Amino acid sequence: MKSLIRWAGIRLSTPLLPLLTGLFLATSSPVIQAAGPVAPKGQVATKAQTPPVTKAKESTNQYGITMVDIPAGSFIMGSCSRQDAFMGTSDCLFPDSDASEDETPQHRVTVKAFQMSKTEVTLGQFKRYVRATGRTYLINDHFMNANAYGDDVPVVDVSWEDARDFIQWLNDTDGGGWRLPSEAEWEYACRANENRRFCTSAGDLSGGGWWDGNSNGRPHPVAQKTPNAFGLYDMSGNVREWVEDCRHENYRGAPTDGSAWTTQCKGIVRNDEHVLRGGFWGESAKGTRAASRGIELPGFRSLAGIRLARTR
Repeated sequence: MKSLIRWAGIRLSTPLLPLLTGLFLATSSPVIQAAGPVAPKGQVATKAQTPPVTKAKESTNQYGITMVDIPAGSFIMGSCSRQDAFMGTSDCLFPDSDASEDETPQHRVTVKAFQMSKTEVTLGQFKRYVRATGRTYLINDHFMNANAYGDDVPVVDVSWEDARDFIQWLNDTDGGGWRLPSEAEWEYACRANENRRFCTSAGDLSGGGWWDGNSNGRPHPVAQKTPNAFGLYDMSGNVREWVEDCRHENYRGAPTDGSAWTTQCKGIVRNDEHVLRGGFWGESAKGTRAASRGIELPGFRSLAGIRLARTR
């Protein structure tokens, strides 16, 4: 089976490992700098309408998964091009030279309070699930080769369907409410009350994320970089993260209440393709931006992992 990858406006069809890794590592990296709000002429750049960020409440479950309370609020989701800003497009508030069509139009989304996992699910936590459920068929040579960096590194080679099975186990054994985040919740938690290009507290990718400019060609243990303002680690880079939403060509018609968009799906190959967020360790900075979107078939295991959400 071939992997379907679309990331930062690029679509590739290729066996994922090892060819995909080599392709992304060969990508040149732009200069990394914080990008503050820039508004088109006649408009005022505004921050997300969220209460001031204070130290968030955290709770850790029996499996060592730490969840962070994310406050309710609203924010501007997506991106737009410098050309859109220059031409005075009404929905272009924060232009980005790397914006792609599927990140438009920018739109305000209101999100309810929820919980997000402080880090991606680690290999050690996933092993505990495999042992508890007897799903040792998941641990094949491909999986072991992709996860050869230690138990504190995010688990990868996990499909969207695998992620849903893991979440069902959590709901069965550790109370209800566990789920994947919606794409809007993910971006809201990533931006953490700031309209920056990356999911980092100061807009500095190298200080807050793993990408092809600093990863040395491999994933890294969780929580080694600086967290964002909500206290979440590795939202930009390290491994891609599944969300609940299926793929759409752009945000026209998207929900504005923070819920997952799971109807009227429009895939490139099939209409059940699902969205990945955050980029990964072998990606250029462009693919780790807060607005960047990737897609993959729901049953395909690739360089993607799991970040959990929970309804409070």
